[in-house]
Amino acid sequence: MNFLGHIFLSPDNDEILLGNFIADSVKGNPDKFYSGNIAEGIRFHRAIDHFTDNHPLVKQGVQRFRATQGRFSPVVIDVVYDHVLAANWDQFHESELGSFTQSIYHRLESQSEHFPIYVQRFFPYMKEQNWLYNYRFDWGLLKSLQGLDRRTIIETEMHLASEVYAKNQAEFDSEFSEFIEDAKKMVASYFSG
Repeated sequence: MNFLGHIFLSPDNDEILLGNFIADSVKGNPDKFYSGNIAEGIRFHRAIDHFTDNHPLVKQGVQRFRATQGRFSPVVIDVVYDHVLAANWDQFHESELGSFTQSIYHRLESQSEHFPIYVQRFFPYMKEQNWLYNYRFDWGLLKSLQGLDRRTIIETEMHLASEVYAKNQAEFDSEFSEFIEDAKKMVASYFSG
C-alpha cells in the first residue's frame, strides 16, 4: 500500500505514524538514525510492505497489471489500493476522510524536524495538493500514477494502470476489502507480539 494505506494501519501514536510515513526514505537499520517509536514505525512500515507483497490477493491483483506495467506492477497496485481505500473510506473508518487527512498532515508537520531530505521536499506539495484526500477520485489516482511516471528515471507508463483498474474495478475492490481485514489482523498481531 502507499501513503494512505500505511497511515490507515498506523496505531494512534505520533512517532510510530512518523516512522511509518518516512520509512521509504530511510535505508538500512533505522536505529542508526532514529530512536524509540520512530524507529519502530519504520520497522512497522517494512512489516506492512512484506505482508502486502506476499499476500495472495495482492499477488493476484498484481498479475492484472503485468502486461502494461511489468516490474512496476507491485508499485502500481500500492497506489490503486490507496485509491480503493479512499474511494470507499466510509466502509473502513469512522472519521470523515477530509478531517482525517487534515489531522494527519498536522500530526506529521509537527514532527517535520525528523523528516529526511526527500520527505522535506515532497511533503509541502503533498499537503498543499491534498494527496491523501484526492486519492479518492479517479483523477487523483491518475495524477498519482502520472507523478510516478515523472519521478522514475527510466521511461514508464504507470498512468495506464488506471485503465486496467477501471476495467477490473469490481475484482480489485473486492480483493482489497478482504486484504485490508487480513492486514488489520496482522497489525494487531504485530503490536501484541
